[in-house]
Amino acid sequence: MNRKIPLGITIGLVVFALAISSVLTAGVITRQYDSLLGGMPEKLERFGIVDELDGIINANYYGRSDVEDLERALAQGYVQSLTDENSVYMTASEYKTYLSEREGKISGIGIAYKKTADGYLELTAVRKSSPAYAEGLRKGDVIIGFDGIIIDAENYSEMTARLVDDKLTSVNIIYRRGGTENSVSVSKGYEAVSVSTSFYENVGYIEISDFYPSTASQVEQAINKFTSSQIAAIVIDLRENSSYNYDAAMEVLDIFVPMSDSKRPAATVVDADGKTVKTYTTTAGEVNLPVGVLVSDSTKQAAELFACSLRDFGKAVIFAEKTSGGSAVVTEAFVLSEGSAVLLTTGKVLPYSGVSFDGTGIAPDYLLEKATPSKEISEDGQFLFAVSVLTE
Repeated sequence: MNRKIPLGITIGLVVFALAISSVLTAGVITRQYDSLLGGMPEKLERFGIVDELDGIINANYYGRSDVEDLERALAQGYVQSLTDENSVYMTASEYKTYLSEREGKISGIGIAYKKTADGYLELTAVRKSSPAYAEGLRKGDVIIGFDGIIIDAENYSEMTARLVDDKLTSVNIIYRRGGTENSVSVSKGYEAVSVSTSFYENVGYIEISDFYPSTASQVEQAINKFTSSQIAAIVIDLRENSSYNYDAAMEVLDIFVPMSDSKRPAATVVDADGKTVKTYTTTAGEVNLPVGVLVSDSTKQAAELFACSLRDFGKAVIFAEKTSGGSAVVTEAFVLSEGSAVLLTTGKVLPYSGVSFDGTGIAPDYLLEKATPSKEISEDGQFLFAVSVLTE
């Protein structure tokens, strides 16, 4: 579709759509509708220089642009101008993926990666419940191509898109490990498993890699299994957990801690003015066993809140490394009329103590040397140290 409307008007419409979406979500249409309409001339005036640029491009540019591409770029740029890494614009398809992943339904193959200096994909994480892990891919592997085609500067975007393309049910991956080149076919889409458990002597081990709506029930099942085996302590591993799902994390916290109420909630969300906009409370019932929590510099957001609040309640000792502290914020998705959405930072979360860890992280009670990755907990020095403290 070719561009047929002035750029400034398009921007104004995007701004207006964002504003109207926020109003609808907040449920204050009557109170703010007039102010939004009344402010439209001023909002459009802000973009006068863009209108001027639009005129120059229309008069002189050899070619034409697409209205949908323009609107998407404008929306992305508008949100990026907030300089907030947690606030992002999502297309309709990206928003659909966001909702699915929040529920633990992953459309990709279960990897995280960073671009290397030579333009390849170095794996920074591989989920244990994912198809990628099942087919042997591991952290540190370097993907150099897909489906027989080597990645280069020209096809980078097209190649990486194969990891999330809904039309493809699998992808053939060419990767390097050490000096050896390998290839493997990996299916796409899976139901993430966020909890894995095991025993070490008389101690129960729970690794929580993410927080999903189903995580609390999985943890509760593990606790029941542990207590029936008369264990002496529990170690919870959050070292690779960077979840942003605070609701799900607080459901897991509720299993371990006693009742709290709105006067002293388990956690609180405050807005930019410090006003409380949401509280998390817990119900009666708790775990009466020594509990240790393993954290690292990869432990973020909801996992930090869980660990911090669990310690604030006096129900856990924290081991290993200082956490990320990169962002203790709450985000909310506002859906636009055509199905796209904007994810905006709307508040900051405070743990049970009321002391924010935003920007500072959580210091462990026992600071330990960084762990060397190990497949077995019996060879995990941080875990073994936690066991010795909890069972002494």
